[in-house]
Amino acid sequence: MGRILPFAPRILRGYPTATTALDPAESVFLLALRWWVADIRQWADPMPRLRQTMAMAGPTDAAASLDQFMCVIARTAQRQIEVHAPRCSCLSADELRLMHAARLAQGGETALAASRLGVDLLPAAAADFALGPLSGLGVLFRRAGLHFPHRAAPEAPPDRPADDWTPPPSSLH
Repeated sequence: MGRILPFAPRILRGYPTATTALDPAESVFLLALRWWVADIRQWADPMPRLRQTMAMAGPTDAAASLDQFMCVIARTAQRQIEVHAPRCSCLSADELRLMHAARLAQGGETALAASRLGVDLLPAAAADFALGPLSGLGVLFRRAGLHFPHRAAPEAPPDRPADDWTPPPSSLH
């Protein structure tokens, strides 16, 4: 005789619109990403601040992985990536997509992470190349007890022509 087991599908929450609603792993990732961009815009080496941020959060060795991931993004982006100032409470669509890719990579869903990065952010080969440091970052976060929560994927961006890219502005939002 069979048993009937109740099944309740997991309903995924979407990403929040404010930084105050982020989980710890998301907050650490976002802050490190934003400080990396802020330092690069000021022609400063981002590694000292990355090391300090990661040391305070736990995964000290994750600074090199995040630096390598962001170097791939910066050098191969197909368009300008919107990253806000470190203390801004708003989240950009691009920041959410990078965070979602990090969550997928940490969960072992590397093919899906690469496809999310390759939608309009990076060429397919660059998205595949970015997975190495992003997967390493996920492992180091997990070892430090920082787990990205499962969330619904951010909305896909609108189609943009490839020549819509402009150099990054010198000011932060």
